[in-house]
Amino acid sequence: MEEMLTKEDIKAALQRIGVKKGMLLYVSASMKPFRYVVGGAQSIIEALMELVGYDGTIVMAAPTRHLCDPIEIRKVPRDQVAEARKNALPFNKKLSVPSGVGEVPIQFMRNDAVLRSNHPMVSFLAWGKYAKLIIEKHPLHFGMNQDSPLGKIREYNGYVVNIGVDYDRCEIFHLVQYQTMKCPIRIYSCPIEKSGATSWIQLLDLELSNEGYNEVGKLMEDKQIVKTTDLGKSFCRLYSAKSAQECANEYFNSI
Repeated sequence: MEEMLTKEDIKAALQRIGVKKGMLLYVSASMKPFRYVVGGAQSIIEALMELVGYDGTIVMAAPTRHLCDPIEIRKVPRDQVAEARKNALPFNKKLSVPSGVGEVPIQFMRNDAVLRSNHPMVSFLAWGKYAKLIIEKHPLHFGMNQDSPLGKIREYNGYVVNIGVDYDRCEIFHLVQYQTMKCPIRIYSCPIEKSGATSWIQLLDLELSNEGYNEVGKLMEDKQIVKTTDLGKSFCRLYSAKSAQECANEYFNSI
């Protein structure tokens, strides 16, 4: 028999690690470790919303790197690139489906009052009291730097919640790569809507790597700044975004 999880099971686990009303949470979650969640991804979302309330704020990543120039994502032969670019659909805050983040953010964006930042490659979703403040003025260049929604979560003393994912999915660690600027800088081409037509813009950003992120997580655990609890066959974690960035900075400056 499959192990079953309900919304109440998820709420109980989140409460055990300290999730409570009014918190600002950056959430990375995956359904894959859980065999059967009653209600699917929506149960995870409602558990989070009910605990933090509308006085709190929930943020998730909603990247659309698959919209980038077809030659960059290497799925189109060179002789078909021009035709692919001509017929590409521009980024749309309502309709462009996130890729590479699983089912939970896709379901999250369907919920009422969820806002989305206006970035054609690395947008973020937010719900709650500070949603507009978090997602507004998202810089086009270097889209996950200190001025991005990620930086604001750290600045406003937010927390990170991992549900069924490891530290290699902790985007808060990206902030250190933007501080050091040791990663290669690339030019990305993305389609946007301009005056009713599709236009291509070029963005500068880092070619980020999550190498070493699990080691940063181990350092955080050694410092006892992570609260962890079991959830089904997997786990939930809660930790401060500020502490996560500080530990990432310590780790990457030591290697």
